[in-house]
Amino acid sequence: MMKETTTVLLVDDEPSLRWTMAEFLKRAAYNVLTAADFDDALEIINNTDIDVAVVDIFLPHKSGLELLRQMQARAPSVPVIMMTGDPDASHIPELIRAGAHDFLPKPVTKDVLINAVSRGVEKKRLVDVKRRLEREIQSHAEHLEARIAARTTELAEAHNFLNAVLDSSTEYAIVVMDTESRITLFNRGAETMFGYRAAEIMNEPAERLVAKDESGAGLEQLRRGWREAQEVGRSRVEIKLGRDDGSSFVASLVMTPIASKSDDRSLGSLCIIKDLTSERQSEHALRQMRARLAHNEKIAALGQAAAQVAHEIKNPLAGLSLYAGHLKNKVGDKLADNEVILIDKIIETINHLSNIAEQVLNFARPVALTLQPIDLNRVLTDIVHLLEPQIAANKVKVTLQLTEAGAVGTLDETSIRAALMNLSLNAIQAMPDGGELTITTETRRDKLAVSIKDTGVGMREEQLKNVFEPFYTTKSQGLGLGMPYARKVIEQLQGDIKLQSRQSQGTMVEVELPTEFKAEAFAAQLTL
Repeated sequence: MMKETTTVLLVDDEPSLRWTMAEFLKRAAYNVLTAADFDDALEIINNTDIDVAVVDIFLPHKSGLELLRQMQARAPSVPVIMMTGDPDASHIPELIRAGAHDFLPKPVTKDVLINAVSRGVEKKRLVDVKRRLEREIQSHAEHLEARIAARTTELAEAHNFLNAVLDSSTEYAIVVMDTESRITLFNRGAETMFGYRAAEIMNEPAERLVAKDESGAGLEQLRRGWREAQEVGRSRVEIKLGRDDGSSFVASLVMTPIASKSDDRSLGSLCIIKDLTSERQSEHALRQMRARLAHNEKIAALGQAAAQVAHEIKNPLAGLSLYAGHLKNKVGDKLADNEVILIDKIIETINHLSNIAEQVLNFARPVALTLQPIDLNRVLTDIVHLLEPQIAANKVKVTLQLTEAGAVGTLDETSIRAALMNLSLNAIQAMPDGGELTITTETRRDKLAVSIKDTGVGMREEQLKNVFEPFYTTKSQGLGLGMPYARKVIEQLQGDIKLQSRQSQGTMVEVELPTEFKAEAFAAQLTL
């Protein structure tokens, strides 16, 4: 249930609209404060604790964007929902960069407003809970460090303390070893991380937790960490540890000696272990994202340069085409047949160059998405029918393995049809002496998967590496824009494309698309 203390700040310079939206929120049990401009809103922010703000972008004197920046500086945990009646979406990336939680186009309906505010309230609640938990965890960690330093009189006393305070920690494994490296404490986080029950691992050698390695590197790291902890009071090593099921993982192991307070006698060591798997995966994903961003920036720059060149070429080509046509009309009947054929070849070549320039321009232009429910089964069936002349000419056998339930997703039909057409045509052209083309669709939770597999000539490692680079082609008549365009479309539709190929053994292209297009993710792409 909603708390009566949930306060919403509503900022809009239009009185009737401000009153209407305030009534909507009050009837939904929110405490609503209203302001007509930047100064009134800022005074409320400075003197009142608010949970969510709903702000019009266009305000008198100072804009809602400036108010958003002020709120982010003063109360960054408060979600801010921006509104505007301006249909131009060009300012959305700036709002996102400034920290806007959501964006509502006017006119705003009651349900849309209530839902947006509810999401903002929930986000504020989660942020507050997270901060409270972080403070509690920090407090526990500081308290733990003080207690370990102060109360090391007996190992049993350390057992009781760690069992009482640390057993609630599931993110970290906490293990205590005695002076002979036998495990004497194994908390719940350690049970989760390693897969052992505390009862079965107690009094076992700590080496049992190290991943099996013929070189013995893991054991040597553990021993080195123990020696360093004894010498300087603390050690930290990255070590490969092993689970009960035989799998292994890289972890950060911090070791601290436990000593008797009365006679400074060593009682053992405290080990705090953190699994680094998720961090390494995040680092890998970040590297991939940076590589993709760099690739996209390179393509954008290359596309702009190519588009400029193509634009400059098209106008002279158009003039040449007119001149050649005019020449044929004026003197064609006075020329020999071979001379007329020469003029026709000139016109044909000019048209070919103009088509190439148009392809370059189309590649450089942004893809305009018109999203609607599209059945990929129907699109792929249509593509196969359109490519029947090429299929017959290359003596290719086509097998369609389409999911019976349909493969429906929110897509742009024109762009995805063009992308899949390019991929299918490439597969057919890779089998000049015949072969088999297999097209498969399937659904995977909230994803649509399309597989286009051929038994053609395949690709060398160099070709596979550069296949998505613009203007890279091995075809005598190819321009090298088909695969980059397909990838551009699929990624803009929030999908992914992967290739597997071996020379003389064929190629398989796998395309994965979401069933639902996420507008917020698309807006985030625009900010990159």
